[in-house]
Amino acid sequence: MPTERVYSEIRLVNRSIGDPVLYIDYPDRNNALLFDAGDNSALDVARLADLEAVFITHHHVDHFIGLDRIVRANIDSDKTLSIFGPAGTIQKVYDRIKSYEYQYFPFMKIVVRVHEILPDRIRWALLECRRRFPEPQVHEVAWDGGSVFSNDEVDVEAVHVDHTVPCIAYALLEKPGYQLNMQKLHDGLLRPGEWISQVLSRLKAGAPSNEVLEIQGGQFRLGPLAQQYFRKSRGARVAYVTDTAWSDQARPGLLRIAGRAQRLYCDSFYAEAQANQAEKHHHMTATRAAQFAKQAEAEELILIHFAVRYAGRYHQLVDEAAAIFPNVCADLPSLENQP
Repeated sequence: MPTERVYSEIRLVNRSIGDPVLYIDYPDRNNALLFDAGDNSALDVARLADLEAVFITHHHVDHFIGLDRIVRANIDSDKTLSIFGPAGTIQKVYDRIKSYEYQYFPFMKIVVRVHEILPDRIRWALLECRRRFPEPQVHEVAWDGGSVFSNDEVDVEAVHVDHTVPCIAYALLEKPGYQLNMQKLHDGLLRPGEWISQVLSRLKAGAPSNEVLEIQGGQFRLGPLAQQYFRKSRGARVAYVTDTAWSDQARPGLLRIAGRAQRLYCDSFYAEAQANQAEKHHHMTATRAAQFAKQAEAEELILIHFAVRYAGRYHQLVDEAAAIFPNVCADLPSLENQP
């Protein structure tokens, strides 16, 4: 049986043919997640300001150019924004932030916590606006290869892959439990508000179903609220893999992070006819992405990061993958979906 997902928005920002950027948000929380920091101009400032964490695969320009908009959207906030990436991320993020001048108003309290994921440890540093972004002091903690980030809704795992520069693949794992049902909220009488977090907190604490909560001028029992506006899920896994070879070096980690994923977003920069170029530049082909999805026993494969050389015939990459893994798709302009 397919795993029910609980995110309220999951958006491949530039579809399958632009810079790979995946935006995931959860209802009524300031905790959106962004995978890769490429061109994100299609995301409005409100969505970027909702970010809790950004997960950068590597520092090629098409995966990193959007960092400036992320900083701009959050610079006036009183929050901690976490950024993860491979070796070199701390200095690169610091250099980008320090390349601008700021007026440093008292309300500018943003703290950027930057992490570098190394094979056996994580290096991290705080970039603090209220201190006018002094040179970061770098710390290290041991890492066992599992989760790199966790909040109330999700864990995020990471694995090193095989690219021409240090590169990371990620998987988001939703935690089981009650989550808001956005459709039921839309159809119901209650309006969005703080009561959602209150109900989730009481459900998580195992409060009795006859407990009464005051919401928007009325009294409501916890049990009926849970039935009417929420759902219980065992959680889903969403894997995000881009810019890697399907090599002996990378394969064990890739299969571990994408194993039984509900969705696998995977790089398919080349068709199999260009396999030699794929190996040279350490990218997937559509065929190898499909082999990967099949071996990982993923439920759905979404092909991303198509090279512009296939413009006008992107559907051929989908057909190539579908010959091996039928449940495959790509987010393409309508005309590109026609053979």
